Amino acid sequence: MSDSLRYSRKHMFLHWIIALLVAVQFFFAENMGAAFDAKLETASGGWTTGAAFHAILGASIGLLMLWRLMIRRTTDIPPPPAHAPDLIRTVSRATHWLFYAILIAMPVAGAIAWFSKLEWMAEVHDVTGKVLIALIVLHIAGAAYHHFIGGDKSVIHRMIPR
Repeated sequence: MSDSLRYSRKHMFLHWIIALLVAVQFFFAENMGAAFDAKLETASGGWTTGAAFHAILGASIGLLMLWRLMIRRTTDIPPPPAHAPDLIRTVSRATHWLFYAILIAMPVAGAIAWFSKLEWMAEVHDVTGKVLIALIVLHIAGAAYHHFIGGDKSVIHRMIPR
């Protein structure tokens, strides 16, 4: 596959490290929820090891996504498969931009909820996490569609390091 049809090494690195961090993050979400509830109920409630880890991972994901957005805006990316239906191309573009929006906004919403003790902002953060799960499923389904149904096996290989 030519290099013009592949993502850059930076794109690949950031894609996979962010994917790993997001996967790990879901294991610590309940810790943060419990810590937030404790913080609201008592003056002494607050940080636990799991909550701190969740916050550090979230901030890291947000910063890495900002870096990835900068790279995305300043470097070329492979075009979508030319033979893909317009609907698939539109959903793909929307999904990718929603990933940027959500993975940058979620850490901000989480921090605002934590430091301001705003339950509604914590709810926004929680609901956005559920939307993120749906996007991940859609993203994986899209890659599988291209690979198994659309007949374009190169789509998956564009993001896999050699």
